[in-house]
Amino acid sequence: MSNNIASLIVDSLDIWSGAVELKPGAGRGAGKRLNLYGLEKLRALVLDLAVRGKLVAQDDGDEDSATLLKRSVEQLEQLVDRGEIGRPRKVTKASSEPPFEIPKSWQWVQIGQIGHDWGQCEPQREFTYIDVGSIDQDLGLIRDPKVLGASSAPSRARKIVRPGTVIYSTVRPYLLNIAIIDRPFDPDPIASTAFAIIHPFDGIEASFIYRYLRSPIFIKYVESCQTGIAYPAINDKQFFSAWFPLPPTGEQQRIVAKIDEIFGLCDSLEAEIVGAAESQRLLADAIVERAIG
Repeated sequence: MSNNIASLIVDSLDIWSGAVELKPGAGRGAGKRLNLYGLEKLRALVLDLAVRGKLVAQDDGDEDSATLLKRSVEQLEQLVDRGEIGRPRKVTKASSEPPFEIPKSWQWVQIGQIGHDWGQCEPQREFTYIDVGSIDQDLGLIRDPKVLGASSAPSRARKIVRPGTVIYSTVRPYLLNIAIIDRPFDPDPIASTAFAIIHPFDGIEASFIYRYLRSPIFIKYVESCQTGIAYPAINDKQFFSAWFPLPPTGEQQRIVAKIDEIFGLCDSLEAEIVGAAESQRLLADAIVERAIG
């Protein structure tokens, strides 16, 4: 069934890409004037199917998620015993039942069970500061963070992050300031307290977590519990108690690969549509100029 759904999506890309409208009052550039809402809806649908276990087929050869979760608990104990992290607070019990059914090989867990943080520190020397302005929202990566001295450190510069850590801005979460620390930084990075920190346990893919946090089902959850008007926010307790559908490691990897494949096709189509619209605009401008010249 999952393979059929993925094939149907790819085979119908021309229909999705045809859902375009002009933005009222936008600038002259083709990219600014077009609302490619069909492709936006398609990307959201792909993420929704993915996190429900309907985008790729399950493989009976995969180790089930219950075993993966058991190993995660053992890894947590080892990290605490070695003094690498402090013992985390217990995750608050979810306030509702899981929002949908998942495949038998998956496991419903809470976000606080899929990873850990690295604690906090007050900068004592030069450091790489990661705040919301450092995030490339389209790619989910860190771009051009500031290097600051200890004396210039904002009071929010406290959270330790390492390569592989997922960061999620709990302030104005609708902006989707979510990223994976994809490389080492020199000097060492410290993130703002505006972020919730997840460093995944072994076998839990940061790239899958990232995509779940951008999925319609998680966005809906955040909208249901965030507070504030000018600066809406979700607190750490609500964030880490949220439900998370955990697939086996192999399936996580296949899901991410399929999402990337379909999103890559969407990106190519988007570039073609914008390019064609820009060519049409330039041609129309030339005709008008010749007609009145």
